[in-house]
Amino acid sequence: MNEKAIENAKKLVGYNMLITSEIRMSATEIYAAYHNLWRIEESFRIMKTQLDARPVYLQKEETITGHFLICYLSVLLTRLLQIYILNDNYGVAELFDFIHDFRVAKVSDRKYINLTRSSAFIKDLAIQTGLPLTSYFLGKGDINKVLSHRF
Repeated sequence: MNEKAIENAKKLVGYNMLITSEIRMSATEIYAAYHNLWRIEESFRIMKTQLDARPVYLQKEETITGHFLICYLSVLLTRLLQIYILNDNYGVAELFDFIHDFRVAKVSDRKYINLTRSSAFIKDLAIQTGLPLTSYFLGKGDINKVLSHRF
């Protein structure tokens, strides 16, 4: 093994080199433009994994377009929730875990039981939104509050 090459590589860990044709932008502007590219890459990964964007088992062009439009809107809404509502404190995996796992069982006409396992994410979301996400027993008013909440 080339120990010298390994040591040189260790010195450069965490640094990126950006090559661009943007000669009118300052170094800070270039960095800002490229810094968040990982979010774009992650957004496509979300569509592939969390939203099952592919494979597409549709044949009509309109339905394929509609399918991807829904996927793009889902990513947009997820990002808005993640960045602007939750102040970028939680990752996409935690958001989708909540979306997939949130369960409420109806036990009578006016009573419900929240079956969702508690987590730091759910507690924080409940505090920030004022929604009864951590309550075990829910009434019809609580359900209406959750369903009609606007961010």
